[in-house]
Amino acid sequence: MRTIILLLAMLSILSKIDAKGQNLIYAKDIPTEKLRIIPETTQGGTVSELLTDLEYIPLKGNKNQLLNDVYEMDCTADRIGILTWKGIFHLYDIEGNLLKIIDNVIGQKQEKEKWALLFHNIQFNKLGFELSHGYIKARYDINGNFIDTTSNRNNKWDNATQIGTKKWTYYSPGLNDPKIKTIDALKLGDSVIVKYEKLDSVLISYGVHQPLSPNINNQAYASFDYTTKLFELDSSGISKVYQFVFPLKNTVNLDEVRKVKDYTSYMHYYNAHREEIRTLDKVANYKNYLIMELKKSDSFWIALNLSNKRIIGLTNILPDKSSDYLKFMSGDFLRSNGEYLFSFLSPQDIRIAISKSKEEFHPVSERLKALEKSNNPVFVRFKLK
Repeated sequence: MRTIILLLAMLSILSKIDAKGQNLIYAKDIPTEKLRIIPETTQGGTVSELLTDLEYIPLKGNKNQLLNDVYEMDCTADRIGILTWKGIFHLYDIEGNLLKIIDNVIGQKQEKEKWALLFHNIQFNKLGFELSHGYIKARYDINGNFIDTTSNRNNKWDNATQIGTKKWTYYSPGLNDPKIKTIDALKLGDSVIVKYEKLDSVLISYGVHQPLSPNINNQAYASFDYTTKLFELDSSGISKVYQFVFPLKNTVNLDEVRKVKDYTSYMHYYNAHREEIRTLDKVANYKNYLIMELKKSDSFWIALNLSNKRIIGLTNILPDKSSDYLKFMSGDFLRSNGEYLFSFLSPQDIRIAISKSKEEFHPVSERLKALEKSNNPVFVRFKLK
């Protein structure tokens, strides 16, 4: 009886939610599926119950080859690529052995601005990988040997995803000519597929999110600030729209957000509404799941099973003996290459796990002792059961 009462209460809460969001203009005949979620009650469990093939791989290097931070990461079956916050690229094999550090572009002058990233994107391919650097892409073989550069002038800082021969491009909202009533939001090639309705949209944003997912199996996803709609993309157009509906405390009040005029007022609003989910971030398709971060003050990750609509709260998964009570992902970083989900842990995360094991009288495993010796981040990859 108690379970039934709680379930009815949850349904009552969700039924009263105002699902109004950023006003996006797109074809209304696109199929839409509404999904209602209470983040705290999404399925949790332990590592051994929900994960498989979990590996912790220390990234090796001497004292002059340390990784102080991780800006972006990608991997294949036998390579790991990492960009630092300065845009320096580190290439490792899948055992964590350092193969190459790339800190310049052959034939190109160094960026003078201290803030400028040397590289801002990694893309592995069959021949090796490409690193985006301003107006060019530098191409390398699988061992990090330089091949050549190609022009990237038309796509310098584009948020773009290629599916087949077609390119999807995302555009941030902005205050342009006041006479213009709509603003391009998403294009497929030269065709505008989604627009912002200028008179009824939030056209100022200080948040940073990844609006377009990578292309995996000829499919990608697009999300927008201040809306919880997710657009499923293929090479011909939008195939489906998922509309996520959250409890009132997690739902952005657009009437209030529209009053934000500068960064100071934005931070005041943000700090006063820390549970509001501003967007669906870092979306990636992984096997039969959609992985995404519910973007709020504290990162909350979910995995949506597209077959049965079961939702796993990845943030709700607890370490256990099988993982030596060590967490399996960074709170704000999770990626997919289609086969594995992957993240990283800092040396501090290892020390915390060891301290916790001692406090709870768990024996400190040999694996933890070995990981403690690394001064570099630890690469973590795993699969969902």
